[in-house]
Amino acid sequence: MGADLIIYNGNILPLVRREEALGWMAVKDGRIEALGCGESFEAHVGENTDFMDLKGCTVIPGFHDSHVHLVQSGLNTFGIDLREVTTIHRILELIKEKTRTLPKGKLIRGYHLDVAKIEEKRFPTRYEIDQVSPEHPVWINSIEYHTSAVNTLALNSVNLPYNIDGIKRDERSLPLGYFTGKASAYIRNRLLAQIDATTREEGVRIKIDQAVRQGITTIDAMEGGFTFHEEDARFIATHRNKYPIDIHLYYQSFDLEKARSLGVDAIGGDIFIDGAFNSRTAAVSRKYLDMDTCGNLYFNQEELDYFVEKTVSEGWQLALHAIGDRAIEQTLTAYERVFKAGSQLNRRCRIEHFELASLEHIRRAGKLGLVISVQPSFEYFWGYPGGMYDKRLDPSLSAITNNFRAMVDEGLLLIGGSDSDVTDIDPILGIHAAVNHPKAQFALSPLEALKIFTVNPAYASFEEAIKGTLEKGKLGDFCVLSGNPLQVDPAEIKNIQVLGTFKEGHSLYLDEALSLRGDFK
Repeated sequence: MGADLIIYNGNILPLVRREEALGWMAVKDGRIEALGCGESFEAHVGENTDFMDLKGCTVIPGFHDSHVHLVQSGLNTFGIDLREVTTIHRILELIKEKTRTLPKGKLIRGYHLDVAKIEEKRFPTRYEIDQVSPEHPVWINSIEYHTSAVNTLALNSVNLPYNIDGIKRDERSLPLGYFTGKASAYIRNRLLAQIDATTREEGVRIKIDQAVRQGITTIDAMEGGFTFHEEDARFIATHRNKYPIDIHLYYQSFDLEKARSLGVDAIGGDIFIDGAFNSRTAAVSRKYLDMDTCGNLYFNQEELDYFVEKTVSEGWQLALHAIGDRAIEQTLTAYERVFKAGSQLNRRCRIEHFELASLEHIRRAGKLGLVISVQPSFEYFWGYPGGMYDKRLDPSLSAITNNFRAMVDEGLLLIGGSDSDVTDIDPILGIHAAVNHPKAQFALSPLEALKIFTVNPAYASFEEAIKGTLEKGKLGDFCVLSGNPLQVDPAEIKNIQVLGTFKEGHSLYLDEALSLRGDFK
C-alpha cells in the first residue's frame, strides 16, 4: 500500500541516541513506519504517497507545552495587551479607545500589565478608570495574574466580601481598586463567570491556531479552580477532542469527585501554594526589596499534607504551584511525608515553577523522583541584571533563580512550558532561554533544553511509548524548523523559525517555503 507521507532531504533528529540525524521518514496511518538515511525509502512508496522535500531543514518531535492556561490565554485575545505600556495615562487611553468599540455594559479586559515597567510603579485606581469608562466594567490583570485592578462598575458586580484578604485601601478604608491574593482570586472567578461559552470557544480556537504555528502538538491545560473558573475546566473537558492537537486537562481543584466526573487527566497545575514575585505574593524567606512582606503561604502544612496524601493515595497525578523558597519547602515536606507514610509517588507528581529552589530542595526533589515543570522564558524576561528578579528579591535569593543545571545534574526530570498567557507559547524561545541562562552556570546544553519540550513531557504524561521521540511505531507528531538547534550558534536559537507542524502525519501548518507533492522529484 505504501506510506501516506514521506519527508526527505532533511536533518531529522529522532532524539533517541544523542545527536543522531537521519535523512528521511515515512508515516502511515498516523504512525511512523520507517526512518533512514539518503533516499533509501523506495520500499515505502505507494500510489497515494505524498512527498515533502525538506530542503535541508530540521525535523524534531512535536513540541509539548507543559503549562498553559488555555482558556485564559484564549480570552486574552479579545482584550487589551498592556505588556509594553509604561504609564497610567497610556493605560487609560487604551481603555477609553476600547469603550468606543463595545456596546455599553460589555466587560473590557486588560492583561499582561507589568507594574515594574510603569513610571508610577502602581496600578490605576478604580477612580481613574471610572473617568474613562463609566459605562463599561473594566478588569485588568497583572502579567502573572496574581493582581487584579477594576473600576467601580466591575467591583460592584462581584459583591466582594469587605474583610477578604488582599484589598488595597485608601485613607477612608475604601477599596482603591486593585487586589491581590484571595481578593484577586475572588474577583477573577466572579468576572470569568460572566463570559459566555461562545467567547471561550472562539478564544481557544485562536490560541490553538497560534500554538500550532509554534510547532506545538500537545498542551497541558491548567484549568478551573478558585483563581480561574470551573467553567474553564468544563469547557476543555467537553470540547478538547474537537481540536487538532492533544490537550491534557489538569484540574486546579481540591474536588476529586468532580475531577472524576469531568474525566480529567490530573489534579492541579496551578493549585497555588503561594503567589508570584511580580505581585510580591510568592512566599520567600527574606523580605521583598520594595515591600515589607515575605509573601503568602495559602495553606498550613497540615492542610497541604492531608490533600497531597489523599490525592496521591487515590492514584492521581498531582501538580502543585510553588515559586518561593518557603512554598517549595512546604510542598516538598508534604510529598516527603506521603512517601514516608507508604504511598508510592508513582504517578509522576509535579512541582510547577520551582523558581527559588535551593540546592537542598533540588536534592530532596530528586530523591522523591518528582517531575519539575519549569518556564525557562521567565529568565529571558526577568532574569537579566536589573530585571524583575533583581528588583524584587533579596540578592541572596535572586542569585539562585531557576538553577536548571543543578536540577538536571541531580537527576530531576525537567519539563518545559510557557505558563501562557504569562509568556507566549513559544518553545523555541524557551529552549533559547534555557541554553542562554543569564547565570551561565545554571544553563542547559541545547540537547537538554530541546528534550524538556519533547522527550521529557511525553514521559511525564505517561505517553513515552507513543510520543517524545521519532521512532518506528510512534505517532507521526513532528515539526519542521529552519535551523538545527543543536548546531546553530546558541545565541541564535531564538531566531529559528517553525516552518511546519504535523499531527499524526497530517499537516496542521506549512510555511510557503515547503510543500506537499504527489510525486517524488
